[in-house]
Amino acid sequence: MDPTEIYVLCESRSAELAKRFLDSCLPTRTPVADEYPFPEYVDEPSDTFQTPNELMRRLESDKHESYSIYWDAASNNGPRQAMLFYTEDGAMIAGIGGPSVSLGETLSCVAKQVNGRFGFITSGSCPPETSEAFIAICRESTLANIFEGQLRVSSQR
Repeated sequence: MDPTEIYVLCESRSAELAKRFLDSCLPTRTPVADEYPFPEYVDEPSDTFQTPNELMRRLESDKHESYSIYWDAASNNGPRQAMLFYTEDGAMIAGIGGPSVSLGETLSCVAKQVNGRFGFITSGSCPPETSEAFIAICRESTLANIFEGQLRVSSQR
């Protein structure tokens, strides 16, 4: 069974908001990477960060750089992974995933932590590169989602 992933568009692209999300949704975590080349996916990065926190502060100011950061759970209780996606249009998307994630409850919890008004549930796919595309997915989703701050389930359509 593929793990379920929940993504929520954050109110802002801030390192403080990212840390609040991580501390609340995956308090015991381990970064997946040992270092973070910047920009992501280039042969010769202009900088390399040793911690996700350093990178998150840089991405807060470099609004048009996209980047994906992942953490694994340090325990077997709850979600297995937390994710942050920085989009090319200056937004930030928070994600949480795992095989035993409680869908509606977790979606609402993540949205509360990041002051999110848009979120959706998926399995095995990354969120889109822009906030506009993200909102379009929420608008069309047939699964439980958050649209304009309201939790929606398919029977509410």
